[in-house]
Amino acid sequence: MSNQIFEKKSDCCGCGACQAICPQNAIEMIEDEYGFVYPQIDESKCINCGLCKKTCSYKNPQKINSEKKVYMSVSKNKENLMKSASGGVFFELANAIIMDGGVAYGCSMEKESGKLYPKHIRVDNVKNLTKLQGSKYVQSECGQIYKLVKKDLVEGKTVLFSGTPCQIEGMKAFLQYKEYENLILLDIICHGVPNRKMFQDYIENFEKKNECKVVEYYFRDKKYGCGYNNKFVFVKKEKKDNIVKKAYESSFCQLFLDSVICRENCYGCPYATEERNSDITIGDYWGAIIEHPECDMDIRKGISCCIANTEKGNEVVKKYGDELKSIVSNFEKIAKHNHQLNNPSKHTSEREKILELYKNGTYDDVDNYYKKTRRVKNMIKKIRDVLKGSL
Repeated sequence: MSNQIFEKKSDCCGCGACQAICPQNAIEMIEDEYGFVYPQIDESKCINCGLCKKTCSYKNPQKINSEKKVYMSVSKNKENLMKSASGGVFFELANAIIMDGGVAYGCSMEKESGKLYPKHIRVDNVKNLTKLQGSKYVQSECGQIYKLVKKDLVEGKTVLFSGTPCQIEGMKAFLQYKEYENLILLDIICHGVPNRKMFQDYIENFEKKNECKVVEYYFRDKKYGCGYNNKFVFVKKEKKDNIVKKAYESSFCQLFLDSVICRENCYGCPYATEERNSDITIGDYWGAIIEHPECDMDIRKGISCCIANTEKGNEVVKKYGDELKSIVSNFEKIAKHNHQLNNPSKHTSEREKILELYKNGTYDDVDNYYKKTRRVKNMIKKIRDVLKGSL
């Protein structure tokens, strides 16, 4: 196996478009020593057609720069709202599209070989739509789904495809940038992606310490309100139970929030700008009440920002957004509280420390390091607070 598609790891986002476009099935997505996946070419199958390189458009994305329509939105349905990570925009749009005969694609946390496996799936009935609800802060396997999307488009179905901005670009590149009126592209405001292997080892670490088997995991549970509260659903001694942890109690979640365990390319992401490459961008509307004091939405239940980047996107929001309560806002107010609408995640020296610990040991070493450094940071903060109070 050899690699001929990119020069540096920072040039690859792992979207899998090159794998999907290969007519010889000569490309596999292989984990590196840290668990991040990269395409590798089997030269015995390769016919040197060059399609993989032509399809790789990560460094040269086709962004959209047009007048945006911007909203702060929440689902009118309390149950749907509480199951969503923030305001429930994706669920309500996808639900309406499926009810209208369309299909939705997005990331689901599937159970495969006893492990939780983040991957994109196709949903054509409302019953399974809950699989796509909620945030998954780990890279989703996406490449194999592109062909299904194209098949649906050719058959005339309305398709809502959701993902990170680089997955959106992968979808567009796979379609060779052909315009499909029945394709709706929706991206999330992305903070970068950790890898599947480290996530699975994090879950396994929890299982060993608690002598249980995790059957479900949610990155955003609303037991304590909208925020980064992790929920483990597990079986212990044949009894099903669950536990909710605050973000700082979870090494994986907090290291993600601190931008320590993301892919290398995430720190130079070309999509973390006002110019987007989708029809609609969604995310948390942090600071919603600050920017809109007149708003009567309950921030504890979550509020979404919904940015229509194209006329098509705005028409979709109008046509399929009946179950959303929306207030007109503007991009500057949202970007003020969403760093990734202006800049990529910041690289820190701690990333190399964490990855080396993980490569040379186990996730338990990462977890112990996190807990130790957190105790030290808390101690330093307390000392500073005492000194500040004595001045």
